[in-house]
Amino acid sequence: MCFRKIFKKRYNQIISNFDENQITLISDNPNFYGQHSLGRSQVRGNGVLILTTDVLYFEMYFPKKKFSFPLKNIRKVDTVKSFLGKTQFRHLLRISFINDKGEEDSAAWLVKNLEVWTNRIEQIIKMKK
Repeated sequence: MCFRKIFKKRYNQIISNFDENQITLISDNPNFYGQHSLGRSQVRGNGVLILTTDVLYFEMYFPKKKFSFPLKNIRKVDTVKSFLGKTQFRHLLRISFINDKGEEDSAAWLVKNLEVWTNRIEQIIKMKK
């Protein structure tokens, strides 16, 4: 089985956990730069980034890792050129949030349509206040 077929199957598995009406934005191949609290040794990875009205959700294709960021916990959305010492010299989407331990944390992705992502996340957060 070629990689493209595995990739498509994994994508379909991930999005099947969501009702189509829940999804506000979706990116099928963003590059995850990691979560700050997990340290520098994380492996970057591609996957699916999904924005709903309640959560920013990311699941890696391989290794299979899931990250769920409730929008109520996101404090800031901005862009940076590097994260955890990693860069491709392009702007990244970064969220700053309160993690499960009640601590300030952040995560970043390389995404297409960066401005659309930052604006949409900020819009939804403002609507929730």
